Amino acid sequence: MQTENKKFNLWQKFSAKASEFIRLDKTKSTARKVSSSLWSLFFGILIAFAYIVVKKGVQSSIFVNPIEIITTVLKSFNSSNKYKILQYFLVFGFSSIACALSFKAGLFNIGIPGQMMISGFVSFALIIRYGATEYQETPTWLLVIALFISIIFAFAIGLVAGALKAYLNVHEVISTIMINWIIVGLSMLIFQQSSASIVWPNFSSAHLKYYFADNLQGTNAAFTNISTNVKMAFFIVGIVALLALSIGITFIFNFTNLGYKIRMQGISKSNGKYMGVNDKLLTVMVLGVSSAISAIAGFYFYVIGEGFFLGITQPLNLGFEAIAISLLALNSPVGALFSSLFYTYIYTSGPSLQLAPLYIQPEDLQVITSVILYLAATSIMFLQFKPINFSVRKVLLLLDPRYLKYRKLEQLLVKKASLIAQYNAKIYGLEQNSNSQNYQSSISKLAKIQDTYTAKFTKLNNAIELAKFNCQKANELYQIQLELFAAKKDNNAQLMSDIKANITKFKQQWKTKKMQFKPSNSAPSEIRSDIKLNNTENSFKLQIKQLRKQLTQITNEYLTNAMNYKNSDDQTIAYFENINGEKMKINYQLMTLGVGVKFKLKQQRKAQIKDIKSEHNDTYEMIISQRKQMHICPFRKRKEA
Repeated sequence: MQTENKKFNLWQKFSAKASEFIRLDKTKSTARKVSSSLWSLFFGILIAFAYIVVKKGVQSSIFVNPIEIITTVLKSFNSSNKYKILQYFLVFGFSSIACALSFKAGLFNIGIPGQMMISGFVSFALIIRYGATEYQETPTWLLVIALFISIIFAFAIGLVAGALKAYLNVHEVISTIMINWIIVGLSMLIFQQSSASIVWPNFSSAHLKYYFADNLQGTNAAFTNISTNVKMAFFIVGIVALLALSIGITFIFNFTNLGYKIRMQGISKSNGKYMGVNDKLLTVMVLGVSSAISAIAGFYFYVIGEGFFLGITQPLNLGFEAIAISLLALNSPVGALFSSLFYTYIYTSGPSLQLAPLYIQPEDLQVITSVILYLAATSIMFLQFKPINFSVRKVLLLLDPRYLKYRKLEQLLVKKASLIAQYNAKIYGLEQNSNSQNYQSSISKLAKIQDTYTAKFTKLNNAIELAKFNCQKANELYQIQLELFAAKKDNNAQLMSDIKANITKFKQQWKTKKMQFKPSNSAPSEIRSDIKLNNTENSFKLQIKQLRKQLTQITNEYLTNAMNYKNSDDQTIAYFENINGEKMKINYQLMTLGVGVKFKLKQQRKAQIKDIKSEHNDTYEMIISQRKQMHICPFRKRKEA
């Protein structure tokens, strides 16, 4: 028995520690980020489904079942596509982590496509130089050398972009885009059949046709021969390296000084300098490492995956997907793995979706992908989107009799704040336009306004008093219900019966009190009695207009005199002092005439409503907390004694 109790206590301690860890601010923040990404994906997929259903229905009169689309996508993720799945997962994984690393440092590496092409450029140059053919297997050592040289070359290219940013203040977006096209230009020079004879002078025309495509788009696919076992070995090593890289960068970001410096650099460059961060060195190294990681992605795409270097007339479009994947993961290296897996699903299922019975067109697949990408990029908008939490809280509030009473009181108080602002605005307008000519009619308007708003305030104040009366009743009823809950928990039948009788008696007493409630007919305190209308020739509004015109004239006159080059410094200073003196006098007169009162009335109304909502939100939080403690919620089990 003691052993069982000991085990139970240990389990309780472990549960408490785990619960404490889960509630850590950092962990909660990460959970919110994951949740926001999932919601963005959900709405992206929902809109994409709606697009396909509507388009197919309108154009082809065919109903596309969204469940069938999901089934097709899931079926495409099978063993027959394993090489394509592994290829895309590694390509998206490495490229998105490279992008996330630069984004964390506040650097926008748009050169991922070109940096991926470096691997194709270097690797196929080495393979062709080696003289590879389809009749002999491409040696593993050559592939390893090609990978390492690609990484070194890409790292050097990244250093160039970083140096341009750090030392010449050339924006990294511009420099990396330019580097993309430089890589494209070099690739076209070396791998197009029309110019290859210059770069490869020892090759015969037969060799050139064998290695380079007739369409001038790059290399042929025939001459590479990488065995299945070698490919699988590279895939396994790649997955291990990707996981290690993701965990390693996450550890650096969260637990090392270097990671803190990188994050501070991304948040605020000036703050990073204040903390002693060498921003120039950090910029150069981050772009260098980001470029090197992109080269690994390019190696798996061109060499291990496709087996040829094609489409060299423009930057690799697939590389731009890394930006969206990184944004979907909110620049988290671990999150990038899951985002990459999702994108792998999309890319590997494309061919299956174009077949029967769906027949989704390639352009529609691009729209679907674009919609999902767009929503994924806006995942930060969903950080405060908590529908489940909102629903649970709403149910808890609606279960409590106090909520609707306090909600009614809140609405009435907000209405009163708006009515006060409306009344004061009417009085202000009357005061501004009153003069000796319309004085009598203004007096009549004032009396009408006073009568109208006296009735409105009286009615509203009585409604507020009744709402407060109902809130008091609800609070007292809750206390009795609390006693009833305790009696139910203790399974005390006699006490439960007595309390129920008290509840009936309580309701009858309050019904009597409500009948005795008498509305007040006293003059509302909100109605002003200190109103004095202007009886001079010019209204306040006209006087304000004249004073502003006078202020402009005086300012221009004094400035003209002050800017005279013949003035001495003392004379110039004296002119500016005179300008300020006149401005202060006129501004004081403007204030006494009511300039700025309208703005103040709006601000007062906003402040009053904000205070009312804040006070009642505190009340609602208290109600939710009390309801959770009472376990009166369909989502939690009651604990009976």
